[in-house]
Amino acid sequence: MEYRPRLNKGQNDIIMAAKGNSEIKSYLVLGCVHVPFQNRIIMDGIYKMMQAYDFDGIVLNGDFLDMGSLSEYEKGKINKTGITLEEEYEEGNIVLDKFDSLLRNDAERVFLFGNHCARYHRWKADVNNSKYGNLMNPVDALKLKERGYKVFEDYQDDHYELGSLQIFHGFYYNVHSAKKHLDVFRRNVLYNHTHRVQMYREGDFCAWNAGYLGNVNAPCFNYASRAMKSAWANAFAIVHLDKDRHHVDIVNCVKDSFVYNGVKYGA
Repeated sequence: MEYRPRLNKGQNDIIMAAKGNSEIKSYLVLGCVHVPFQNRIIMDGIYKMMQAYDFDGIVLNGDFLDMGSLSEYEKGKINKTGITLEEEYEEGNIVLDKFDSLLRNDAERVFLFGNHCARYHRWKADVNNSKYGNLMNPVDALKLKERGYKVFEDYQDDHYELGSLQIFHGFYYNVHSAKKHLDVFRRNVLYNHTHRVQMYREGDFCAWNAGYLGNVNAPCFNYASRAMKSAWANAFAIVHLDKDRHHVDIVNCVKDSFVYNGVKYGA
């Protein structure tokens, strides 16, 4: 991975000395962004970090969009968020345009559906809804294939592998969800889904729960109690790949800011 010259000379010398002659690639993994209800301060920090580092790829690990207007829980009710699906798509394209401007053209791009993104397929499966004709799929509305993303729409079965690390949106909500995922899959996994940060390791295998990037005060999260929200944590992951070996950094965000490689981003 090459680092851009925006880093000062001292930082760049330290990083390159640590890298040596290894062919390490680095990937940004962002899950549960919940556009248009993302934490905009933290996202702005991520954009600035992307200006400093030349990432080899980005993995959007489910629930990039909130898709609240298609929620089964909101069926027959007035839209409490005041955001239409069309407006969600517009905001999603703004975020993806920003990513495209900060990534190399040949950087790997991966888009995994989560349970919120899959609301589209559940909505279309309803015979009454199917009568309304065309409702644009997120894949088309976000121009994912034109942008060069590898798209995985079946969040219950699909996954993406970076070396020996398997990335998927996630399944379990229990308090010790990292242990549960490791017990079930018995391999190295990284997931989001619960909005929590956890790590559980047994020997050579580890499970990482990599948080979320939503704004906890957004109306789309009003379903959650204060107690539930107190367990949530803004965070994301950076995966370094040394051939088939993975090294995972969970970047925790505190009070709308985070620190990576000695530099503070966000608030």
